[in-house]
Amino acid sequence: MVQKRPIICITCRVNLDENVLSLHYAQAIEAAGGTAIMLPQTEDTEVLSSYFSLADGLLLSGGGDPDSLIFNEQPHPKIGQVDPIRDQMELSLIRQALDHDLPTFGICRGAQMMNIAMGGTIFQDIPSQLLTSDVNHSQQGVGWYAAHTIQIATNSVLYQAAGATTSRVNSFHHQAIRDLASGFVVTATATDGVIEAIENPNHTFAVGVQFHPELMWQRHPLAAQLFKRFLDATA
Repeated sequence: MVQKRPIICITCRVNLDENVLSLHYAQAIEAAGGTAIMLPQTEDTEVLSSYFSLADGLLLSGGGDPDSLIFNEQPHPKIGQVDPIRDQMELSLIRQALDHDLPTFGICRGAQMMNIAMGGTIFQDIPSQLLTSDVNHSQQGVGWYAAHTIQIATNSVLYQAAGATTSRVNSFHHQAIRDLASGFVVTATATDGVIEAIENPNHTFAVGVQFHPELMWQRHPLAAQLFKRFLDATA
């Protein structure tokens, strides 16, 4: 008898009239033992409910900037292109997932959206809003390269995955979590204090990371272990 592979539903971005998702997400999920399904964007609540019923786990992918109005701020001059349909779809899915303790993994924008969905805020532009930052959070070059260091809290999923209190990660963002949502704890920071990971210890698996482990899992054990622990949580 063939063992059922957990189904991981992954949100995506829209480019003109196309739903777009990097292959790296599905490859990382498949390597960890799951089946990846991309969720086309929709405003239909019945479709969203159908998506949720399919999922053994929810992965919130990276992408463009969240609309600042969803956390009650006016748009900063440096904010990028926003996608209001994606924002509302992800907010709904995150809240449903956490309400039902569905394993949830947020990557880059996805971590920010997890925080926003539960009442937190973000820096809309690190270089202009966090003037003390001396770390380049928008690296140039190959995606798998771990370009800066993070400090990891010991009582965390991230520490279990890394097996150490420091690690190196890649970095492709100009926004970051600012005010932390209730129920979440910070589990990693960059050397400039920028939040690099959050977790909600009241859930089986509710983890958000600011870096991109889907680009790193073939070369960095931390990234591979994160996906493994995510899949293990769906059992």
